[in-house]
Amino acid sequence: MLLVAHRSPRERQRCVELADAGANVFEADVRLHGQRLVVSHFVAFPGLGEWLQHDNWRMRLGRSAAGDQSLLAQIELAPPGVQILLDLKEQAPRRRAQLVAAVGELPADRSRLIVSSPSLDDLRALRPAGYRTWWSVGNRVKLRRVLAGGRPGVDGVTVRHTLLGAEAIARLHEVVPTVLAWTVNDPLRARQLADAGIDGVTSDSLSVFRELAR
Repeated sequence: MLLVAHRSPRERQRCVELADAGANVFEADVRLHGQRLVVSHFVAFPGLGEWLQHDNWRMRLGRSAAGDQSLLAQIELAPPGVQILLDLKEQAPRRRAQLVAAVGELPADRSRLIVSSPSLDDLRALRPAGYRTWWSVGNRVKLRRVLAGGRPGVDGVTVRHTLLGAEAIARLHEVVPTVLAWTVNDPLRARQLADAGIDGVTSDSLSVFRELAR
């Protein structure tokens, strides 16, 4: 079972605690700050450039991004044996292309790295660079597209958990080898998904990891 720690912490001890609870994949939200690959949960407002950014309801000025953790430093925090999921977060087309190019040149061990994105084109561009790829699915329209489109040429899909039941999971397994659910913070819901055939879940909860790692 793939147990993905949502929003990997910047503290080494917290990373160890997550791994000890069963987390075997650490997720990092990846953006660009200048030419640097950084880990940041903040994204720009569409049409406003980078000067004002938000993380759900939290706001910050773009200049605060100078304090974001570098991606390479975040990778170094992950305990040995833990995989790292690079979740691509740039939205504007030009910045997205720049991010894909920078990730393609990342000087890190690709055997422990996975890339996720809602953009199939971005994932296809990174497969030749040696990355495993997960296609992110956040709504029913996109889920229907995945199911109707045949084999998309990715290693897995990671789907909003409210869209998933046993039938959807079984149908997805017909077109992709790995199906994951996000973000599952209720141990009971996590167990339901595991019993329905899910291959992994993303969670913020140590209780979820402990339940599924038993």
